[in-house]
Amino acid sequence: MNTRTILAVVLSFLVFFLFTYLGERYGSKPPAEPPAPKVAEPAKPVPAPVPEPAAKPVPPSAPVPLGTPSRPAREVVVETDLFRAVFSERGAGLTSFQLKKYRQKLPFETISKFGVGPVSFEIERFRDPNNSAAMPKELITTASGQRLPLSLAWESHTHSVPPTLLYQAGAPTLTVRGGDAADLTFKGVTPEGLEITKTYTFRGQSYAFELKIRVANRTPETLKGELNLALTGTATAGPDAQGLMVFAAHSLEEFKPGKLKEPKVFTDKVQWIALNELFFLAAAVPQGAPQVKATLQEPAANELRAALNLPETLAGAQELQASFALYFGPKNISDLRAANLGLDRVVNFGWFDFLARPFLYFLKWVNGFVHNYGWSLIILTVLLRLVFWYPNHKSFQSMKVMQKIQPRVAEIREKYKDDREAMNRELMNLYRTFKVNPLGGCLPMLLQLPVFLALYNLLSYSIELRHAPFISTLPFTNIVWLADLSAKDPLLITPIVMGVSMFVQQKMSPSPGDPAQAKMMMFLPLIFTFLFLNFAAGLVIYWLVNNILAIMQQYFTNKYLT
Repeated sequence: MNTRTILAVVLSFLVFFLFTYLGERYGSKPPAEPPAPKVAEPAKPVPAPVPEPAAKPVPPSAPVPLGTPSRPAREVVVETDLFRAVFSERGAGLTSFQLKKYRQKLPFETISKFGVGPVSFEIERFRDPNNSAAMPKELITTASGQRLPLSLAWESHTHSVPPTLLYQAGAPTLTVRGGDAADLTFKGVTPEGLEITKTYTFRGQSYAFELKIRVANRTPETLKGELNLALTGTATAGPDAQGLMVFAAHSLEEFKPGKLKEPKVFTDKVQWIALNELFFLAAAVPQGAPQVKATLQEPAANELRAALNLPETLAGAQELQASFALYFGPKNISDLRAANLGLDRVVNFGWFDFLARPFLYFLKWVNGFVHNYGWSLIILTVLLRLVFWYPNHKSFQSMKVMQKIQPRVAEIREKYKDDREAMNRELMNLYRTFKVNPLGGCLPMLLQLPVFLALYNLLSYSIELRHAPFISTLPFTNIVWLADLSAKDPLLITPIVMGVSMFVQQKMSPSPGDPAQAKMMMFLPLIFTFLFLNFAAGLVIYWLVNNILAIMQQYFTNKYLT
């Protein structure tokens, strides 16, 4: 066996892991700023980011004149089967958007924590065994004083509509269930005589909703300006950190926080803009507006803004209309496709996406029977190992033969060390005599590399594994263990066991002829263990189970088939 080739393959794995780890751990982070505001609890509406206090909703039977600057902005709550949204009359924008089927975080409390550099060991327990205290996932992260998401502005030389315009809501609350649809309307008037109407349409079982805007010019002047709809958020650090995203000119571009030193404008075939998290998305899609522009910027430290800009000319005593489709929800392929807005491309599993998607569909299908993504992953790993059983078997056989003829190889290399052509000729004759391919031990590894990379991205970025438990607590205790397959093992048990399995596999494998190379190979389990300490538990479980199956196959091959 050509040990240099094996080392090249293994080091390729190592470089991939190291690059990924360093990028995620030490990549660019947003500038240090005061912490983002706490998300709203379900029973307490988030106050609107204006200096005046929020008032309780008043009945629609007590109308308030439009545009009255002294009255407080009311909160309007929208309830559907999938989310709870809170709008403020100040800008008719969102102050809260909570997803009912997803939690902000699991209800853990830390008992003890120990950390050295990038490695940490945590002992946690559930705060509530029934998870009743878990807070729904909050998508709105705007800070106090920041422009609200879905706020509207009209900008021209003579007239303007500020994003903080006071509107009057058509109803104090709105509830939509099942297949029903319902509208929520906000109306506002500027001192110059511009009338703005924003109508949101919600459906009971969809994360997608619509926004229709009507701007009526009640003045005799012709106004040339730009209609501006914005998505805003904060660039907090951590797993829920948001970034900016745009799809324009048939290309998807994403910007991590802290990367935009100045506004970036897109004018060619803008299809949508979004605030993007690891597992969630807030997107705005213009409808029937070919001249729309997109502007992505960080207007202040720790702030994000993506805006759609529609250039418009509004004649005196005329009105204009604009429509937007909106999606505030999980990056779940099924939900994104159901929205039919071209957003499903935000779920991408890298170069081998074409392999990762079938694996994901299979995992979801198996999970429909076993109701545990940990066991579903183990079943997938076993099946993949069966698919590669024969190539791996031939690899083991080739490695054994190469080990057997290693003394002859060393003799030939020494004898013909000054004549490379003769050395290669004698080596090829030796390989033909024993019917062995020097690359036979490496080819199965190369064949499995695309599968591993596909699974790496799938298990790291698939929302199906977010908060998906395998073995939630350590047996016979209340200590949290594998309660979230998308997060690391807090007790570090699985990566350590995985490292041990790699060491056992190395000891069972035929050693390279070069002692220095053999020592280097024995260090790899330690290096891989260190890298896997902070990897998603789902990925570590896959690698661990794969190693155990490899040990079983290697034992069987060594005992019965050689």
